[in-house]
Amino acid sequence: MKNKNDKNINVIKFSLKNVYSKKSEQKIKLKNFNGFVYIKEEKDLNGNPFVKENLLEYAGKCRYTVRIMREIDGKVFLYNYFVYQTELAVFLNKIENGTFDGKIIEIENYIPEDLA
Repeated sequence: MKNKNDKNINVIKFSLKNVYSKKSEQKIKLKNFNGFVYIKEEKDLNGNPFVKENLLEYAGKCRYTVRIMREIDGKVFLYNYFVYQTELAVFLNKIENGTFDGKIIEIENYIPEDLA
């Protein structure tokens, strides 16, 4: 993960210890569910509660760039797939079950410029 200053943050380093949010200077506890570390957010950056419809509309307009490394005939290639949020789980499942050959290098959220 990266913060605003593009400095790498090693979540594993923090384990399940308390960390501080630079935005609000309040303590945040990292939690773990099924082996995945997460932070629960209750409000947006302006302090307002999340609105389900707004989040779903935002997600519908976003897509992900999934970079897959493949080796073919001794040469290494990087494939950039552009996947909509609604198809991301299906795409990742195809990688997991071997339909797509290669290794995930990066998944990046792409937000269309027309979002305000």
